[in-house]
Amino acid sequence: MIILLVVVFGSHASFAGDLLSKKRLAVSDETPWRITAKSLTYNEKEGTYLAEGDVVITKSRQTLYTQRAIFSVKTEIAKVSGGLRLETDGDIVTGKEGAFNLNTQTGEIVDASLFLSANHYYIRGSHMEKVGEDTYVVKEFTLTTCDGTHPDWTITGSEVNVTIEGYGTVKNSAFRVRGLPIIYVPYMVFPAKTKRQTGLLPPRVGYSTLNGGEAEIPFFWAISDQTDATLYARYMSRRGYMQGAEFRYMADENSKGVIEFDILSDKEKTKNMTDHDKLEISPFERTNSTRYWLRGRADQNLPLSVVARFDADYVSDQDYLREFDEKLFGFSARTDLADESRRPFDEKRSPTRRSALRLSRDGESYSLQGIGSYYQPVGDPSDNKKIEEPLGGLSFILLPEQLKKLPIFFNLESNYDYVWSDQAEKGHSLSISPQVNFPFWLGPYVEFEPSFTYTYNALWTDDNEGNKDHQYQSAYEAGARLATSAERVYNLEWFNAKKLRHKISPVLTYLYRGYRTNGDESPWFSPIGRGEYQVPWLDPMTQNSEDKDRNRIAVSLENFLDARFEDKKGRVSYQQWATFKLYQGYDLDNARNDGEDRPFTPLTAELIVTPFPSLDLRGSAGWDHYEHTFSQSTLSGSLSVDRSGGRADTYEVNYQYYQSSADGQTNVNFRANVNFVHGFSVGGSLQRDIDAGQNISTAGWFGYQSQCWGLKLGAAREYSDTNIMVVIRLIGLGDTGRWE
Repeated sequence: MIILLVVVFGSHASFAGDLLSKKRLAVSDETPWRITAKSLTYNEKEGTYLAEGDVVITKSRQTLYTQRAIFSVKTEIAKVSGGLRLETDGDIVTGKEGAFNLNTQTGEIVDASLFLSANHYYIRGSHMEKVGEDTYVVKEFTLTTCDGTHPDWTITGSEVNVTIEGYGTVKNSAFRVRGLPIIYVPYMVFPAKTKRQTGLLPPRVGYSTLNGGEAEIPFFWAISDQTDATLYARYMSRRGYMQGAEFRYMADENSKGVIEFDILSDKEKTKNMTDHDKLEISPFERTNSTRYWLRGRADQNLPLSVVARFDADYVSDQDYLREFDEKLFGFSARTDLADESRRPFDEKRSPTRRSALRLSRDGESYSLQGIGSYYQPVGDPSDNKKIEEPLGGLSFILLPEQLKKLPIFFNLESNYDYVWSDQAEKGHSLSISPQVNFPFWLGPYVEFEPSFTYTYNALWTDDNEGNKDHQYQSAYEAGARLATSAERVYNLEWFNAKKLRHKISPVLTYLYRGYRTNGDESPWFSPIGRGEYQVPWLDPMTQNSEDKDRNRIAVSLENFLDARFEDKKGRVSYQQWATFKLYQGYDLDNARNDGEDRPFTPLTAELIVTPFPSLDLRGSAGWDHYEHTFSQSTLSGSLSVDRSGGRADTYEVNYQYYQSSADGQTNVNFRANVNFVHGFSVGGSLQRDIDAGQNISTAGWFGYQSQCWGLKLGAAREYSDTNIMVVIRLIGLGDTGRWE
């Protein structure tokens, strides 16, 4: 509201000062103001300028319409009457009449109305006045974002008195629905700061079957221009009082961070292991009453082009994240650290929480990184004895470089780690892996690329009983890739698509891998070797990664459909409509073995269809020739359908099946939100474990959205916890909550 008043009087004071001075009334090269009127006269005796009849005054993006304007050179008072209308970049100020003192920078508008297009604000007052340098008074104030003469909701006050960078007062303030006062405050004081200021933030309330009634009051602390913090006081009727803090800093665009901490003295000091609902959260015991979660992300540029990345994630127990996940009726009270840092967090069901510090320096042809990590065990206590703790490590990568002008490219990967465990083996691991590629063409249509890779891994271990061991393993790979491609372009007339190109690329690959080692068994913490030959576009779960000799040939067939678009102005653009890929491997050593031979790998296919920006379909499948069943299959799709009023229907589905040594694992996720006529909408989501025959989570909601307000009702259930939500939205003023 304060900024709106500044717009009103700031624009008029600037306008009057530049327009109506004696030297600037006439058009000249010294000023951008332009004025037209049926008559323009100067009264030398009274020292006034008079413009009458369809007066239009313009400057840059501002235009003032009025019927009569008078400026006194002696008093420096400008008066506008006969109605006024000032338009600035879509913002509109109207009034019956106005007067401005250019000397004291004060003024007033009678029967004033202001429309701000950016947030669709309508502000009205019977009398808007600037009484000092930064002080404003508005009589019979009304604010709304609703169109029409009878708005659905308004905020009113008999008088608003405010000083910029100070404080304001409101008399007889009320929130009204269709003119009926719902909330009334006879007198209110509020900070009128245009900069960040310390103070209370809007409270949050909610209810869940797990924690009972909830209420949270955040307090914002503006520490400096580069730092601030938010303190949270959250009360849960069944669990107690939780305190939280969030600290933020920003040194520059690339150096910033967020640290968050919450702590609770839980009323439930010991987990009830006979309660089925508690066991659904996790099957593990808990005896701690002090419960907390520390997490954070920080990026910092250091001298010598070194970049630091810090991740913190430490929790008191395995149940904390599942019990105190920020539901609060859809509120997102804390900063989303994954979005802020673009680095993912461990999923809340993960048995470990990872904290790490990474220092990196990237050059044109190399990358050098140092990292220290800590994995906190929070899952099954019986599995925590062998948690890998890579306390420190170095990684150096030399990017592919051509050797002189020969068709030979060389690259190098190397890594060192110190791994510690208090109950299992600990020690050092070192890996060096150079690779040489020889890409060249066999004629104009055939590409042939042999390669050779040698990997040396060494381990120095200590089993905590004084027994030391040294192991090494070397792996060598010789491979070749033979590929060609053919394409054809078809004429097409489909909307703006004019041409369609089909490209097909068959690829034949061969890989031979051998191992040499001085030990029969590798330490538990170091998977030795580079891993199985990977097809980049296939899911890793479909590819064997056992450490053994390998002699394999594989064929893949890749298809691409690309469309060429041309609009009416001749502008050209391209879009990939579809890709389809097939992969089949054949193990030569397996084929020569005696007994039951299974040399063929699963036949794997992947399809991606994106004919429109709003439609994305993806699927993959692997067929086991010997078991006569699918080893894996996935299907996902998302569709967005634009509706009127800037709304869109959204549909998402995700299906996954993976065959394991025991049973298959099948999950399905579904989410939809559909808009109906007259602003009504309905939506729901489902996550289901098909093999277990139970839902992981379910949610449903119903909404209504008018031009200037909205309402959403919903309920969600995860584990044994049910949450009910009510969200009221006033367009332009924000939400009381957010449903995700």
